[in-house]
Amino acid sequence: MADGFRPAPHRDPGAESGSISDRTGAPMTDQADQTPPRSGGRLDPLQILFWGAVAAGVAAAGVAITAGPTVGQPGAILLLLIAAVGMVLFFWMSRGAGRKLGAFPERGAIAAAAMLGGRHDFGLIDALDEAALITDMHLSPLTANHAYLDIAEAAGILGESDRPPMMSRLFGADPMLSAPMFRLARAAQAGQIRREELPGTAAIAGKHARYEACVGPMPGGYVLWRLRELGVAEAAESGGDTNQLFLDDAPIGFFAAKSDGSIIYMNRALRAVLGLGDDPALMRVKDIVKEDASRLVRKDRRGFGPSRTRITLKGLDGQETQAAALSFWPTEDVDGTSRTLVFFSDTEAPEAPTPVRVPGGSADGVFSHAPFGVAVLDGADPASAAVLDSNTSLMDMTQGRATPSTPFADLFEAGEGPTQLAHRLRQSLNDPIEIMLATNPPMAAHVHFARSPDGRGIAYVLNVTQQRELETRLAQSEKMREIGELAAGVAHDFNNLLTVVMQTCSTLLRRHPVGDADYPMLREISDHAVTAKELSEMLRAYARQQTFAREVFDVGDFIGSKQELIRRVVGSSIPYEIRHGRDLPYVKVDKTQLERVLVNLATNARDAMTPKGSPMARDGKLTVRTSVVTAETARGFGHNPIEDGRYVMIEVEDTGGGIKPEHAAKIFRPYHSTKEAGKGTGLGLATSYGIIKQSGGYIFFTSKLGVGTTFRIFLPEYIPTAEEIEEIAAKERLLIAPIPKDVSGRGKILFVEDLVPVRRATVRNLKECGYEVEEAGDGQEALDIMAAKPGAFDIIISDVSMPIMTGPEMLQEADPAMIGNAKVLFLSGYAPESFSHMLENYPVHYMSKPVTMEQLVGRVKELLAAA
Repeated sequence: MADGFRPAPHRDPGAESGSISDRTGAPMTDQADQTPPRSGGRLDPLQILFWGAVAAGVAAAGVAITAGPTVGQPGAILLLLIAAVGMVLFFWMSRGAGRKLGAFPERGAIAAAAMLGGRHDFGLIDALDEAALITDMHLSPLTANHAYLDIAEAAGILGESDRPPMMSRLFGADPMLSAPMFRLARAAQAGQIRREELPGTAAIAGKHARYEACVGPMPGGYVLWRLRELGVAEAAESGGDTNQLFLDDAPIGFFAAKSDGSIIYMNRALRAVLGLGDDPALMRVKDIVKEDASRLVRKDRRGFGPSRTRITLKGLDGQETQAAALSFWPTEDVDGTSRTLVFFSDTEAPEAPTPVRVPGGSADGVFSHAPFGVAVLDGADPASAAVLDSNTSLMDMTQGRATPSTPFADLFEAGEGPTQLAHRLRQSLNDPIEIMLATNPPMAAHVHFARSPDGRGIAYVLNVTQQRELETRLAQSEKMREIGELAAGVAHDFNNLLTVVMQTCSTLLRRHPVGDADYPMLREISDHAVTAKELSEMLRAYARQQTFAREVFDVGDFIGSKQELIRRVVGSSIPYEIRHGRDLPYVKVDKTQLERVLVNLATNARDAMTPKGSPMARDGKLTVRTSVVTAETARGFGHNPIEDGRYVMIEVEDTGGGIKPEHAAKIFRPYHSTKEAGKGTGLGLATSYGIIKQSGGYIFFTSKLGVGTTFRIFLPEYIPTAEEIEEIAAKERLLIAPIPKDVSGRGKILFVEDLVPVRRATVRNLKECGYEVEEAGDGQEALDIMAAKPGAFDIIISDVSMPIMTGPEMLQEADPAMIGNAKVLFLSGYAPESFSHMLENYPVHYMSKPVTMEQLVGRVKELLAAA
């Protein structure tokens, strides 16, 4: 009898005598016709007639072949031969085994019929109280007892066949049992004894139960299969040792604890970290965790699944280890025992002594519900071994490919060839490796390998795809930050060069007015310099390194004043509408930069409504709306993240073709453009995004193909002070009656600039306009001049970033008496972010390089007039 089952108690054989035909109601053969064993010496008349017919047929064939023509009537002999063969076939099909088996019986059918028809060698299986099945070495079913047929009938697979179904068909509705059935079948073909405790299943009549299956060889080349249902006590006491081995060898920590906090099992990786022995008896969770232990043992009643938390492990030697814990409770457990996986900060468990298993602990639930993949292999070489068993996580991770008998190497990409893949997998014998799973799309995984005492391999597969994506995003973010810093530095140097070009061009334009032969070329130089300035400002806006001169104003009035500008941008063929909201709060941003954002969005809207190949837009509409909203309203649009508070929302809506989904994630990236070649720089939206974010606001969009796109800008509400309200009123009065500006003027100016070409060109233009100018190459030299001539200057114009001493440092070092009543104007092609705060806290003014002579002199005249 095959090993693995306890002997069955004696039962009355008469109570279970019979055959499959008794169960199905279809008799296999008449009981009176069954042939007894040959040892009895009795012969069946049908057998005598059968063999007589065969002999007659052979004799007739011999006469026809040997006698030839001398016989006289060969045709009659041939007819006799045909009649004999016909009689053989007639008796085979009508009274013999052919009646049930057919003319061409399948493999094992004759052996099964022989068993049921007249042999009683296997009649003892009916005396077993457990289900039993007999097959041949090729796994063809021959016979089964009543208990087995009862189970087959309950499973609904008995059917009308006289032969019992294979055991694997009993559990065909449960894919989780395919692996143990495969192992049993392989052992049966190899003539080995094997016992398997099957996972709980509801494949039999919908009743959840656990079974024990066993196979073993029998004399004569037969295989005995047995199946019995485990009781509750047996299931609780049975083999958790195999699955417990997965946990003992795992590179991460694990412990199981009761609801009162007492630890009933801990694997060797966690014991090694805590400095415990092989038996953590009488330990409680609060003894090893510094934080509140209840978070790890109390189940989340809200049903949100596993509980994740950061913990601090306390070792026996007082050493603390930071770790992450994931606690879960298998759904079939009712005792409240928690299972906790502990991920160490270095992601690898330290060396530990050979484990001693904790008796009685079952790890079936942990193996099945573990959030990382586990595979049991049939060998110790991961490059050549096949999968024997795998848990649910690995099946999900490999998209269902980690099935039994699948080569382990087939689960991974072999882009560099099978040899290199095998080499990589063997590296996991010593150290964890990172490798790509052969999935669609490919996923990154860490593979850890361990050997079990019986020579099998255990592979642990951790999905690190999200971790790699985060690392890639972080690297991309760092790369973009470095590009932004580079762009800001390039813009600074470029602006200084442009300042020299624009100042010199202004001088030449005054000397060569309209009508001069050189005027067109000088004007072309000036126009291209202005274009280069705009490109430089886009780079600075993308790098978020612009110096913002923030002003307090009403967005509705501001957009109303830009109505004509936007109309010119979109053209006369597109209807343009502005809808103002009521009671808009004030905002504090840079008007110039906000104007640039509106122009960029209007330009994009115009291009979106312009058919391909058409010179102008048609059949579209541009709408700009303003309103006051809260963060909750913004989230209602699907825009997140956004901080709580009140915002002024500016919507720019077009009726173009919309943004395709594949472009949506890249829409704010620099140099990403969907326009035709030669149209657009790809910096418009990237610049707008940088300006809004640097202003403390948010910009989002929604789009639908064939309908249009809506961009929404959220600027935080600003509550102005009484002084700021008065300043706003004064600016409005100036707009009503502007002061006439005269470029020429008089006054003493101290000009501070470290670059000689910039300083020389600017000073020359200021002197030609009638101003007295004194130069300084850096902040320290300017302090020396002001100390020698305190209060002598009407205006101080200084660069921001200079060697030795910057412009802001110079202003802070200067004594008030040295500055006197002079106005301070800073010029810079790139200023640090902290300079924006200085503009808000000190009475200074700012202009962004490059500037033309007209712009600079006009601002100087304006400041002197306000003194």
